[in-house]
Amino acid sequence: MLEANGLFNESFYLAQNPDVAAAVASGVIVNGFQHFIESGQFQVRQPSPLYDESYYLSTNPDVAQAVNSGAFASGFQHYINIGQFENRNPSVLFDSTYYLNENPDVAPEVAQGNITGIEHFVEFGQFENRNPTPLFNTSYYLAQNPDAAAAVAQDELTGIQHYIDIGAAQNRRFTPFIEPEGSSLPNRVATGDTTPNSTVFWTRSSAAGPVTLEYANNLSFINPLGVLNTIVTDITQPVKLEANNLSPNTQYFYRFTNAEGVSSVGNFRTPATIETQKGLRFGATADGQGELMPYVSVNNVPERNLDFFVQVGNTISADTISPDLPDVQQATTPLDFSTKYNEIVSSRLDLNPWANLQASTTLYGTWDDQNLISNFAGGEIPALSPQQFYFGTEGEFINDTDQFNIGLDAWKNYNPVGNQVYGETGDPRTANQEKLYRFQPFGQDGALFVLDARSFRDAPLTQVPDPALDSQINQFLASSFDPNRTLLGEVQLQDLKTNLLDAQNAGVTWKFVFSPVPIQNLGLYNSADRWEGYAAERTNLLQFIDQNNIENVIFVSGGAGGTIVNELTYQLNFDQPQIPTDAIEITVGPIGNQFKLGEEFIPATLGSELINFSSIDTITQDTKDFYQSLDTASAQDQLVQNIINNQLNQFGYDPIGLDETKVNAELIKGSYFAVHNFGWTEFVVDPQTQQLQVNVYGIEPYTETDVQQIPANIINRQPEVISQFVVNSV
Repeated sequence: MLEANGLFNESFYLAQNPDVAAAVASGVIVNGFQHFIESGQFQVRQPSPLYDESYYLSTNPDVAQAVNSGAFASGFQHYINIGQFENRNPSVLFDSTYYLNENPDVAPEVAQGNITGIEHFVEFGQFENRNPTPLFNTSYYLAQNPDAAAAVAQDELTGIQHYIDIGAAQNRRFTPFIEPEGSSLPNRVATGDTTPNSTVFWTRSSAAGPVTLEYANNLSFINPLGVLNTIVTDITQPVKLEANNLSPNTQYFYRFTNAEGVSSVGNFRTPATIETQKGLRFGATADGQGELMPYVSVNNVPERNLDFFVQVGNTISADTISPDLPDVQQATTPLDFSTKYNEIVSSRLDLNPWANLQASTTLYGTWDDQNLISNFAGGEIPALSPQQFYFGTEGEFINDTDQFNIGLDAWKNYNPVGNQVYGETGDPRTANQEKLYRFQPFGQDGALFVLDARSFRDAPLTQVPDPALDSQINQFLASSFDPNRTLLGEVQLQDLKTNLLDAQNAGVTWKFVFSPVPIQNLGLYNSADRWEGYAAERTNLLQFIDQNNIENVIFVSGGAGGTIVNELTYQLNFDQPQIPTDAIEITVGPIGNQFKLGEEFIPATLGSELINFSSIDTITQDTKDFYQSLDTASAQDQLVQNIINNQLNQFGYDPIGLDETKVNAELIKGSYFAVHNFGWTEFVVDPQTQQLQVNVYGIEPYTETDVQQIPANIINRQPEVISQFVVNSV
């Protein structure tokens, strides 16, 4: 067995307890170990990075009860005498089950009673570079600590050994999930899926043990409306609690408090009931990745006093390497995905804009391909998919596979969304699957419709090559009108139609449909991934809106790489004329995204993407050179808009903008096309006139390299209005 002195680290104990260090230095006591045995263990002092009294008692309530009753003097005493033999975990730094599963040579010895898991690690494992817990990521630790990396490279010690002997005493981070010198509620708090009477509360505590939630209609939390409790055992998994006793059109405040007594406060408003007209203010963005944290492009959101905010997909980039998950090109495991999501709500450069946003209003959202793997289609047959290397070949659809569900579960865990499931729909691709589609009216002013455009879609068409022959273009367009192909799935499409009619019949003015991919015609570039690649279903939906006189429909979409505003038209077939509708689309984002171009990164805005990745047959080298010579984003916007309009004209599509359309709109500032910024978009419905004002906020885009090399330049950027227009309701 491991004796008490084997689990004690003298240098760590003295560094964490300067009063003890002073006593040792003055000769009052012989050493730190003497102090710990005689008094420190009863004062909840930590003897080493591998044992944490608070954690041990919080995660083992039977032990806590035994200590309270006097059966054991401390949790430490229980662990040394009993707990280690029962394979209990002494701290977040040692996971007995993980250690034995990862080291099959050790497991039999432990099973035979020859050694305990913690004893093996202390005496052998740490020197053999065996990880004590999945939380300790050697690549992350060495990337954060170059001196440790140098020592490991010289074979002086292992990464985990460095942390135990040196790093822990200096409060160095060994995992992205714990901020040693920061808050133990590092992601702050959030609410989401809010209805007039309910909401989902969310936080994550890096301290194991009890967590309490209070919610009230006053910031002092006097006579709270409700108090909810739960226990945290896995610090990588957020807490989600639901309340169902709320009132419509009401401001609420809420406070989470964890086992360390650390609190974090947020606020939100519930939607008004359908007969109320009070005005509406909300925001939306899309397309971010942890490499670009902190998301300074949303710095001003909390001050805008929004009714809600929508993240329209691609919250993370699961198939790129990011600082919190180095050396992992593609997220695969639950911990990989949790690390990715935790990254975007954690502090970087002492800023945490996304967490601040979440605490300031209530959230709705959906996912897109970058939340799992690029270009996946949940309705594709795994055995026929080019991504079977990732999803495997089992299951009728990709949305039946374990890998799909690992990714979806992580998205749900790290977002304040409730659990909704399709029942026996009669459609095998949706039956008993998770339901991410949401419909929520906000009084008479507007209604929200959130689409899941990934989980049920058919396999994408083969993208038209660049350059392409006319025959290849015609084949693609003809195939896109195959009526048997779907983007949303039959059940979700019908839900959307039904709810659009419900909103229209109830007198709701604006219908905001949130789609992770654009629905307007944007030409051939990347069209297989958008609604244009599923043109028959696109026509089906727009024709339904048109023929049923559903007024004031606005698609708010991600995946475009900037702001593009246009009316929506449809065709009965690819060689038929365009039929205009009253509906329009406003694309939003990106919040912060980048591409790899050779050995360099470039901002993932549409302008930059189109110029850099189009062939010189599509965009001449002279045009590309001229683009690079332009010194303002507005000038680059105008050039790219002209390029796209020329391509749209070839197919008989309407040019970008609302100037020559049926829509009654007025441009106030900028243009209807802004594709060289990171940012978000604000929508404001006037309570009297019901006029919609759209404010597009943007900052100069940047890359991961910029964050590393010129951080002060990045964190000082503030969102400004780059485009503003109004749309009058019908």
